[in-house]
Amino acid sequence: MQVQLVIPGLMWPSEQARGYADALHLPALTTLLGRASVTRNAPASPERCLSSVFGLDSSTFADAPLRRLGEEDGLRTTEPLLCADPTHLHFSRDHLLLADASELEIHPDEAAALVAALNDTFADVGHFEGVTPTHWYLAPKGNPQVRFASLGDATSRPVAFFMPEGDDARLWERTANEIQVFLHNHAINAERERRGLRAINSVWFWGLGCLPGMLEAPAQLLVMSSTHGRGLARAAGLEPVEAARWSDLPPADSVLLELDMLLGPSRYMDISRWHDALHRLETDWCAPVLDALRSRRISRLVITLPDERGSRELNLTPTRLLQFWRKVESLEAFTILQYL
Repeated sequence: MQVQLVIPGLMWPSEQARGYADALHLPALTTLLGRASVTRNAPASPERCLSSVFGLDSSTFADAPLRRLGEEDGLRTTEPLLCADPTHLHFSRDHLLLADASELEIHPDEAAALVAALNDTFADVGHFEGVTPTHWYLAPKGNPQVRFASLGDATSRPVAFFMPEGDDARLWERTANEIQVFLHNHAINAERERRGLRAINSVWFWGLGCLPGMLEAPAQLLVMSSTHGRGLARAAGLEPVEAARWSDLPPADSVLLELDMLLGPSRYMDISRWHDALHRLETDWCAPVLDALRSRRISRLVITLPDERGSRELNLTPTRLLQFWRKVESLEAFTILQYL
């Protein structure tokens, strides 16, 4: 059995931080990290890294139609599509920061009303669709010549560093600004602020592209936790499997697992939630994977760590696991070692 784990958010995003993981008891995870051979790769977002596992070229930007394919209804569109996700912009000191929809507690009725209002007011831009309260899309008119930063890259960061690029960049900046003014003045946001909730005062455009052709499945069993991952699986002709822990998996000769429980907490640098997610990763996945590797039920393990500072790919076999002198003292020690 061959297994690949894709774990975004495992390496804490602040290189200067110390003491954030030294005290955590993660024996299975640190054993896997310490015994594996490590290959350093180019920086990559979780979406880009996972897409490359499915063989997509790094120049292919198709996050929106792939994520749309991964939604519950599995819609397969042949036209260009954009993610137009609801967000909250706010000032912190001198910077305008972005919070994504996971932080906004958006009610389905609010999302439906705002999407309908956007379609009434911005019909010249294209057609908006709210598939879920947190996942909105835009089928743009024409053929936009613009490149957008992904929502994950901009989340919890100054948006000035993530502006659109390309021939139509100014047009889309102006469109985004007009939408911000419109949403700021909408009655739904006045009511949200009255209830102490943050306003849904912007949309973030990203992921522009067309659905690629049939992809090649990298494994027999695909366990995807993100909507984007489920879209990739369906584009490869397989229905993704959901599993909360290793013991939930059905038998298979090869398995690809997307484990993204650390991603949200790491983006917001929420150390408490990140610690909780690490303990779940250790108990539900790393410990049983290590046991399966020791008993040779797993013949090869690959751990892929997407990271904007440089991704890492770790390879481990039962034989290499016997090299007890290869070790790291903690996840923090491993992370620091990678960025020396």
